[in-house]
Amino acid sequence: MHSGVKIHACAVCGKLFTHNGNLKHHMEMHAGVKNHECVVCGKAFTGHLKHHMEMHVGVKNHECDVCGKAFAHKLTLKLHMEMHAGFKIHACAVCGKLFTHKGNLKRHMEMHAGIKNHECAVCGKSFTHQNSLKLHMKMHAGIKNHECAVCGKAFTQKGNLKRHTDIHAGVKNHECSLCGKAFTQKGDLKRHRAMHAGFKNHECSVCGKAFTRMNYLKLHMEMHAGVKNYECAVCGKAFTHKCHLKIHMQMHAGVKNHECAVCGKAFTHKGSLNLHMEMHAGVKNHECNVCGKAFTQKGNLKFHMRMHAGVNKHVCDACGKAFPHKGNLKLHIEMHAGV
Repeated sequence: MHSGVKIHACAVCGKLFTHNGNLKHHMEMHAGVKNHECVVCGKAFTGHLKHHMEMHVGVKNHECDVCGKAFAHKLTLKLHMEMHAGFKIHACAVCGKLFTHKGNLKRHMEMHAGIKNHECAVCGKSFTHQNSLKLHMKMHAGIKNHECAVCGKAFTQKGNLKRHTDIHAGVKNHECSLCGKAFTQKGDLKRHRAMHAGFKNHECSVCGKAFTRMNYLKLHMEMHAGVKNYECAVCGKAFTHKCHLKIHMQMHAGVKNHECAVCGKAFTHKGSLNLHMEMHAGVKNHECNVCGKAFTQKGNLKFHMRMHAGVNKHVCDACGKAFPHKGNLKLHIEMHAGV
């Protein structure tokens, strides 16, 4: 024993031992014999139950000289030191990614295999890694320890905070190869690409209109529900979408950025310019089902239908004659004035 001679060889793997008793314990490992059970958690071992118990009582005698992190087992410290040394000898056969520890490679391979053994007891979502489940459970518990130093918004995961701070910094590393538009987050680029591809998987159950993104459908559904949370501070008119209120405010401010290339007339809304351009092009898609007369704009058809319905809302103060359209009344008034 003192001489350190190892004469007891394992018939399975060839490992040598000084004592026959040690070889016997070693052979139990090959046979899968686990006679030593932990009274705390029930986990069974071939040997080394003592080291396992130290974990339960929080004994960590093996400290890292580099970062000060302590471990219950010497072997765990050894694996940790390999990380500091940058040793990555365990390569993934699928994607080539390298890992310091064999255990990390094993967990990585489960991801490729689609193995998700860690299920959330609250919502049923499954995860490949237990750590991912642990982070997910924080979301259910409302734990948000990662706070943005700029705006104070808090996040469950550090990675989400990092992506959020990229927005403040104006970092846009995800660029569309088709149009060159750049995005802060990879998910936004993915949704943008779906727009180019014409994928509209989110369909309205009321009118059948389809959208590229779920949040667009959600905003659209608010319109059907009559939800109008955005009110104009000038005239009190309310809108379903914030962007519509913004466009409306431009009208109050007299902003007309959309100019007709034919006649130079300017409009607040791009949609109004498009309707105006149809007039120049002679497009008349709105046809009267009574007399067949066609109009460029739907509003003009609506006024025209009043005439068929006999609705004369515009009354002359001089003679009492009524007209369906304000323009007709104006021409009539000019007759009274002798114009």
